[in-house]
Amino acid sequence: FGATLGKVSPLQILIITALNVTAYVGNKFLCVDYRGGVDNTGSLYTTHIFGASFGLGVSLLVSGKRPSENPDNRPRYQSNNYAVLGSLFMFVTYPSFNCYWAPAALRVYIATNTIMAELSGGMFSYIWANFFYPEGPSIMHLQDGVLAAGVAASTPACMFLPPVFMMVVGAGGSLLATLSFRFIQPSIEDQDSQGITSLHLLPGLWGALVMELVCIFGIDNTYWSLENMGLASQIMPHYGEQWASTETQALVTAFSLFVGGLAGAFTGIIAKLVGRSDLAGSFSDHGELGYSCAFLPALP
Repeated sequence: FGATLGKVSPLQILIITALNVTAYVGNKFLCVDYRGGVDNTGSLYTTHIFGASFGLGVSLLVSGKRPSENPDNRPRYQSNNYAVLGSLFMFVTYPSFNCYWAPAALRVYIATNTIMAELSGGMFSYIWANFFYPEGPSIMHLQDGVLAAGVAASTPACMFLPPVFMMVVGAGGSLLATLSFRFIQPSIEDQDSQGITSLHLLPGLWGALVMELVCIFGIDNTYWSLENMGLASQIMPHYGEQWASTETQALVTAFSLFVGGLAGAFTGIIAKLVGRSDLAGSFSDHGELGYSCAFLPALP
């Protein structure tokens, strides 16, 4: 919903929520229960990839004229610093989010891998920012790096990779987020004012790619020696069938991406019929709340 915040009315967001949950349940049933895809370590495919493509599909249709120019859709120094608290809570809770649906014997292992990926993502976010931003790193890069690393760590590959390789996964997710914010985000900020592409979609696809490599070289073949392979028959429904795991995970990735975008576009049409977005591209709540953010002190 980050792509639609500030752009739609409360009634529209209610409709978007109802249709989003319906599409999510249908997609997860088809991908996991019907096709046998593995998505029990933070729902990389059915939450991050599907949710990002759904939100972008909605935003593409409901965004008003130049919403990025509206000050209500711009970050502020104060809110950016307060958001560090959210990043701290996310850092603490993300391991349990990723390991909740996983096999009981692997929950501590997955939580450890998630923490290592987040540490790596946060550390490397400053390194990448020094490379690609002339002004150097800021607190926003730390927040983005930790979130992108946590999304990438949602890959089912975290059940089979050791912590040092999960640090590489976290650093890769942070790199993609940094590059996307630097080079892609400026051209799509009207449709994606909150960075869903950079923080969920691209790191999610990176995690899916890592899982594909694990399936190709370690599960469907034995070129790589993976961790916890003694539980592979319990984790992978198609384990032992040549190329079946690789094909299934690739199909789940493509299907979640396609269904999310299609369902999001359909939802955007419905939302647009229900109510017209504000001309400025933002639904302002100043009238309801009765105050303005102008009360915040200006900092030099």
